[in-house]
Amino acid sequence: MIVKGVLLDMGGVVLEMAGARGFPVERLDWRGREAMVRLIRAQGGRLGRDDLETLLFTPWRLDYQRRVAMGREAAWEPHLERLRGAAGITTPDLQLLEAWFRPYGEQLRPIAGAVEALESLRASGFELALVSNVPLPGALYEQVLRRHGLSDTFRSRRFSYDCGTRKPSPALLRRALQDLGVGKEASIMVGDRRDRDIGAGRAAGLATVWIRGEFDDGPAADAEIGSLADLPELLGSWTDG
Repeated sequence: MIVKGVLLDMGGVVLEMAGARGFPVERLDWRGREAMVRLIRAQGGRLGRDDLETLLFTPWRLDYQRRVAMGREAAWEPHLERLRGAAGITTPDLQLLEAWFRPYGEQLRPIAGAVEALESLRASGFELALVSNVPLPGALYEQVLRRHGLSDTFRSRRFSYDCGTRKPSPALLRRALQDLGVGKEASIMVGDRRDRDIGAGRAAGLATVWIRGEFDDGPAADAEIGSLADLPELLGSWTDG
């Protein structure tokens, strides 16, 4: 097999996500809500943390549970519109979400060896794409990638929230392949979740590589590795073979 395109999941593969869901929970959620309240008050609103739960987070969470079961992300826009109306502010959606996301986003770090592995892959001529299920606008995760010098590493970055579909649907992967201009027969999907990443890769007709870990429920991959740091050697052996 001659590999030209490498599609990678983000959380658990490239970044340590400080939680499996990709959004603030517990202490980071609390800090984010405090930041959102401060922003609202700075804009002239008078809402508190309890109002955020009632107007924004509870309705979004219910929508999220329903939408994820349907293979889609839950939109924040109608819930943020409700919040703005109650607060009497005009603050844009992304600004409100960024205030909540920031304490969480500041905790996200590249997984050990990931940066070096990506540099090695690029130096070897592979076209790289990021294909990630995320519950918030991709612009927020783009900020994290830029902070760690990773944004330009990927010729394509496809986030489920922006594309309206989640893995294991193959739609994200197919769009990334179009971005790269590489055929499925010359591409692989690398992820840490067999149900979503490996399932999506197989559905899209790609060879698959699973990064071994706790998310082992799902179809088997064509190959397994311990971390992204092992991928350049694996692809080298495929090319040599």
